[in-house]
Amino acid sequence: MEQFAAILYNISMSNIPRQFQFLFPSSQVSELRIDKDQNFIIESLLKNATLEAWQWLRKTYSAADIGAVVKSSQNLRKKDVMLWSLVLDIPHKDIACLQTKSPAGLSSSWAY
Repeated sequence: MEQFAAILYNISMSNIPRQFQFLFPSSQVSELRIDKDQNFIIESLLKNATLEAWQWLRKTYSAADIGAVVKSSQNLRKKDVMLWSLVLDIPHKDIACLQTKSPAGLSSSWAY
C-alpha cells in the first residue's frame, strides 16, 4: 500500500495543476515536469502568477531554487523581481535583470 501511495504522490508532483494553464500560454502544463522544467516554470510563475500560483510555487520549490532563478534570469523585469528580492532577501546587486545591460558611453555611434 505504501508503494502505491508513493507512486500516486510522484505522479501528482510531476505535473503543474491544470488550473494554472493560463499562466503558460506557450506550453501545455500536462507536458511540463516540475523537475525537468524547473527554471522555465519558476520564471513563468514569477512573471505571470496569481497568489494561488505563487503559493503552489513556494510549496513546490525551495527558496534556493526560486532565488537562483531570480538571480540569473535575463527575462524577468524589474517589477517581477522586486518583491521576490525582499521575500528571499536577495541583494539587488546579485540580480542579473537589474544590472545595466551595457556600459555608459557615447549616446551615438558617431563621434563628432
